[in-house]
Amino acid sequence: MESFLIFSLIRISAALLIFKWPLPGILLSALLDGYDWDFLHTSKDFSYDFYQTWDKVMDMIYLTIAAVTVNRWKDILAKKIAVFFYFLRASGVLLFFIFNIKPLLFFFPNVFENFFIWSLIFLKISGRQIISKSKAVWLFIVFSIAAPKIFHEYVMHIKNIQLWYILDFNFIDKTNETVRQYTNWLGWGGILYIIPFSIAFLVTLTQNRNKK
Repeated sequence: MESFLIFSLIRISAALLIFKWPLPGILLSALLDGYDWDFLHTSKDFSYDFYQTWDKVMDMIYLTIAAVTVNRWKDILAKKIAVFFYFLRASGVLLFFIFNIKPLLFFFPNVFENFFIWSLIFLKISGRQIISKSKAVWLFIVFSIAAPKIFHEYVMHIKNIQLWYILDFNFIDKTNETVRQYTNWLGWGGILYIIPFSIAFLVTLTQNRNKK
């Protein structure tokens, strides 16, 4: 379990950066969350059940720290939405610990992380402190961010498969798992994050300018 101890220290250290640098801190935490399996599943005495529990604990540490920093936001509505999504996920993780039923997580998707990242990026690039005062714009933002994440949670926790079993973006070398992993991260990253994030960003920015 030495590998888990080392990676615990790494992930907790990254999570603590969120207090000082929220956006870089959570991006680093999310990156480590995506990479920890690659390093840990080959370790000696690896236990999948232990990994599942450990991973959720590590996730909640950095998500909780991120939720604490939401109190600094000037946008009251954005703050309320973020807090709602945080407690939604936290409730799901708690139920997962109690009942050990993985599909439960689908009904409590981790929209908070995506919403937190998108909001910070928007506020940073736009230079605004208030994202929007329009309810219609907020509905569009939440849908654009939540829908792809809910689909991802469905694939992971209900279908229990990797995204590339639905669509494999590795058109380069089907025998190379490393190439497959990175090409699918880019492909699915574009579908689930870059495209919806960009659309929500541009629509919100355009609507805000039209209101002036």
